[in-house]
Amino acid sequence: MECRLYKLITFDITGTIFKYRTSPAEEYWTVLLKHGVQVKKPIIKDLINKNMYEMTKKHPNFGLKTGLGWENYWKSFAHNVISDTLCKQNIFIHNKKLTNIIDDLMQTYSTGDTFVLQNGVISLLQYLKSKQIPLGIISNYDPRIKDIIKNHRLENYFSFILSSYEVGFAKPSVEIFQKAESFVKDYSDKKLFLHVGDSYTLDYVAAKNAGWSAFLVHTDKQNITQQNPELDNFIFDDFTALKRFFTSTNSVCHQ
Repeated sequence: MECRLYKLITFDITGTIFKYRTSPAEEYWTVLLKHGVQVKKPIIKDLINKNMYEMTKKHPNFGLKTGLGWENYWKSFAHNVISDTLCKQNIFIHNKKLTNIIDDLMQTYSTGDTFVLQNGVISLLQYLKSKQIPLGIISNYDPRIKDIIKNHRLENYFSFILSSYEVGFAKPSVEIFQKAESFVKDYSDKKLFLHVGDSYTLDYVAAKNAGWSAFLVHTDKQNITQQNPELDNFIFDDFTALKRFFTSTNSVCHQ
């Protein structure tokens, strides 16, 4: 690697900057129990996975272009998961209670309380900020991501926050990376733009296809590297390891 300062570094959010405090199935189970409805977690887990696949396929990018819209997307998702779960267990509840449960879930996932910061994130962001490198967010998410970042007191680290819903394109589309480029005055050398994520396809390959440099941060580094040997020098176990790499070069380098 050649040691030159990056002109821009962007981060993915879910699975990268943040991790879930617990599984979505656990969150749903907890909210249901709060409303006096006890169900089996394995059933919720299976139905969350099933409905996520179906909703993503039928209404990509949170229903932006199908007219559903992100709020109705998540309300429909929650309705389907809960209704299917109750049906499988022969449990009946009134529509009013179902609506209250869905509203509670919407609130739960809007505050950012379902997320916790990955280890080493703040230390790395502080270091990069001290280097006066513009930082941004590129995330396949709906507009709530801005409030979530604010609630975790991270907004001052980033020059911009791009959600796929607001941009109109989701990773791995190059268009969302091109939108990020518009925040930098000089983008003649795109290899000086770095994207950091946790998905080989949505982050690493997508950024590379846009002409950027890319790193992955993932706890399962060994398995991912075995499947994709080209990642050997570009994947890190956590943000502490990524910061150690940056500081050991006494610069923020590009590939």
